Amino acid sequence: MAKKYTQIDSDTGEEVGSFVAIIRPKQKSAFERHFTMNQAALLLIANELNHDQMRVLMALLADLDYENYIQVSQMDIAKILKMQKSNVSRAVKNLLEFGVILEGPKIGRSKTYRLNPQFGWKGTVSNHKKALKHGLSVIDGGRVS
Repeated sequence: MAKKYTQIDSDTGEEVGSFVAIIRPKQKSAFERHFTMNQAALLLIANELNHDQMRVLMALLADLDYENYIQVSQMDIAKILKMQKSNVSRAVKNLLEFGVILEGPKIGRSKTYRLNPQFGWKGTVSNHKKALKHGLSVIDGGRVS
């Protein structure tokens, strides 16, 4: 695993020095699927959302895909959580109003959503920075604006 490398002066061709480099293999995550959450946003969520809204949010996050896209029907959420569809619909509406999730593109007849990148992210760091730069939303005084 350890390899010895030598530095060469490109002008003179002289050996400048050498060093031993240990290159470790990239470690795989112990989690099969995961994403990053903003800890400050978690406190906002904990203080603002009621029980049903929190349950629906957890179900949406369980289906979070790259670039924060979420595609799951409200009917499926209702079945999974053993909730009435009207309560799921109300919770989704509240999550949209609060700014935790954003409306995504419609695929066929199905609505899609996106987790607000101020709250969390699934994808590359560079794409997260781009999403934040293009100003999807900013957490401000307990509300997303």
